[in-house]
Amino acid sequence: PLSPQEHGLDFQRLLDASAYKETYRQDMIRWGEEKRRADPGFFCRTVVEGAVQPVWVVSDTRRLSDVEWFRDVYGDAVQTVRVVATEETRKRRNWVFITG
Repeated sequence: PLSPQEHGLDFQRLLDASAYKETYRQDMIRWGEEKRRADPGFFCRTVVEGAVQPVWVVSDTRRLSDVEWFRDVYGDAVQTVRVVATEETRKRRNWVFITG
């Protein structure tokens, strides 16, 4: 399992929808799951480390455990909003479901 920083991967290329990203996807998923098992707050702490803004928008929390971490650490200051889009709307935005 790998992280971009630990293995010299091109972080910018991992942000797009390229074959480069797909080459490393499964290894990155395994690495992330191992980190979460060892320390459920690892990624959340990394995101907020050094942040000084009075208001943060965390735009992508895929796991309930991430939301719970923010609630545990920041209490009532945490507000959640769930944005829902139909599959039709997503397709108009060029979204394509990829298994895995």
